[in-house]
Amino acid sequence: MVGRILKSLLSLIIVSVSVINLYAAEVEFSGTFYEQNAYIKNPTLGSGFCISEVLVNGNKAKAELNTGVVVVDFAANGLKFCDKFDLVVKYNGDSKPELINPKAFVSSSTFDLVSAKIEPSGEAFDLVLAIKGEAAPLAFYVELYKGDKWVVSGVFQGKGGSAEKTYTIPFPGLVGENRIRVYQVDSDGMKEREKEVTIMSPKSSAVVVKKISSGREIIFSGVTEYKIVDADGNTKLHGMSDMINISSLPKGKYFLVYEDVYKKFKN
Repeated sequence: MVGRILKSLLSLIIVSVSVINLYAAEVEFSGTFYEQNAYIKNPTLGSGFCISEVLVNGNKAKAELNTGVVVVDFAANGLKFCDKFDLVVKYNGDSKPELINPKAFVSSSTFDLVSAKIEPSGEAFDLVLAIKGEAAPLAFYVELYKGDKWVVSGVFQGKGGSAEKTYTIPFPGLVGENRIRVYQVDSDGMKEREKEVTIMSPKSSAVVVKKISSGREIIFSGVTEYKIVDADGNTKLHGMSDMINISSLPKGKYFLVYEDVYKKFKN
């Protein structure tokens, strides 16, 4: 008699554990908060829904669970822009909840170029960009169209966030019209959200070479972006200045590239 009772209790415990394993589970999502809410598909379970609790970084989240799509407002749950999060969704039944918008929490590229202008900065010039709607704090690349091709003219780190921000970078540019484009590279390594605009420069005259002293230096009439390339096409020196120290270059033939000019010289 006692043996039958113990056997029945053991069977009940096994069944109970099986039921707990079947109807109490959790799924975990991680990411970065880029001012986007999480939307979680909440499967039905009998007359209700399967999600029983949501945790954000270990704390019970403020969210309405009695709905087919659970919305987790990270800001309302204490997260700030660019905070990392660990989202744990506890549920019953065998239908697993799904995060509907996972790409909202990776470093995707989204921004609007509000305005662009070139301004004097001492003897040089700056490019001033107003940008808003940055989904993530990604780097921005600025290209200038010169010499019948696009060349990278500047790189700067974005701050992220939806509010409008102003970024200023050194920018030699060209006299008159400057055709530029601004873009980011997303988490998949793809160039995204490319914005192109043509702006006028207050630069009154083109920079020219004033003097080339072989083995010593090259002097320009003003600050410009330059590149020195050897006979094999290798870039030896690159920068932005009104003077280049070429004393480190071995003797030989080179090309000096500046503004939209290609000039041969010997060192």
